[in-house]
Amino acid sequence: MEYRSHRRPEKIHDINFKIRQVLNVLFMVIAIVGCLMYMGYIGGEENEMRGAIVVIIAVLIKMAECMIRLLKKNNNEEEE
Repeated sequence: MEYRSHRRPEKIHDINFKIRQVLNVLFMVIAIVGCLMYMGYIGGEENEMRGAIVVIIAVLIKMAECMIRLLKKNNNEEEE
């Protein structure tokens, strides 16, 4: 029996896939920095509000990535 990958080979060269990967990395880095700021590990105790704002920005980046994914799925369904 032949092993089948769940990924499609053409997906790697898709520009939306690359944009989503960059947005995911940005989300992870910004969310970690925001959490560290909120907890007081970066910048001291007075950065709690700034940390919360940074986490909110990270969530907005994640929402943009999800929108790209959903729009891509909707376009594929319309083409079929």
